[in-house]
Amino acid sequence: MVLSEDILKIKYRKEAFDIFEIEKGTLLTPSAKQFLNEKGIRLVIKDEEAPVSTKQNEFGEETEEKIIYEKPKYVGKNGECYFEKPEYMTVVDGNVLISKNSKLISLRGKIDTFLAELLLNAKEIEQSSNNKLIKDIETVIKFIQNIIVAEKLDKILENQILLDSKTIKDIKEIIDNPKEYFKKGHLLEVSLNSDLTIHKLNRLRFLARELEIQAIDYFVEDYKVNRKDLLEAFNVLSDVIYIIILKYDNGDYR
Repeated sequence: MVLSEDILKIKYRKEAFDIFEIEKGTLLTPSAKQFLNEKGIRLVIKDEEAPVSTKQNEFGEETEEKIIYEKPKYVGKNGECYFEKPEYMTVVDGNVLISKNSKLISLRGKIDTFLAELLLNAKEIEQSSNNKLIKDIETVIKFIQNIIVAEKLDKILENQILLDSKTIKDIKEIIDNPKEYFKKGHLLEVSLNSDLTIHKLNRLRFLARELEIQAIDYFVEDYKVNRKDLLEAFNVLSDVIYIIILKYDNGDYR
C-alpha cells in the first residue's frame, strides 16, 4: 500500500492527530513524509512494539524499559526536526522554522521597515492638520497592511482601492499621462527649494522602489515568477506615493 499526502490531508482535515498508525510494509510518498514532519506527527507501525532499552536496577538485575520518543516542537522547511528553537531561526508558519537570513525574512523585514517609515511620516504630517493628505496616506498604510496579510496567509491580493477611490489600473493610467491630471505634469526635480513634505514623500517613494527589488529577489527565481499579484502591488507602490507628491505640488491638498 502507498500512502500519499492527499490521503493524509483528508484524514487530518476530518480530525487532527499527533500520531498516525500504518500497516507494516506501507510505503509513504516523499510529500507524505514531509507533511508528517511539518505537522510534527509521529508515525507508528501497527503491531510493532516500541523499542526497549536494558539497564540494571540497584540489585544488579536487568530490566527492560520502553523507549518513548519525544515529539519535536519545531520542523524546518526541509523536514528536519528541532526540540528547541535555534536563535538564528524564526517561526514562519505554525511550528515551521526558517533561517533569519532567508529571502522571505529579508522581504518581511523590508516591508515592516517601510511601514514604520510611512507611519512616522504620517504622524509628522498629521501635526499640520492637512486632513486631505493624511486621508491619502492612510490608504497607502492600509494597502501595505493588506499586502502583509496576503503574503503571510497566502491569499490573493485583489480589488485594492487607493487615494480617492483609485484602482491599481487607475494609478498606472495617471502615471502614464500625468499631464492630463496635473497642470504641471511630471515633477522634474526635487531640490533644496522643495517643500519639506515633498522631501519626506520622495524618500518614501525611493524606499518603495527598494522594497520592490527585495520582492522581486524573493518571488522571481530563474525567470520563474510567483505571486504576480504581490509583485504588481509592490510595483505600483512607488507610483502611488509619486501621485501624492504630484497632488501636493499641484496644490490639491490646500
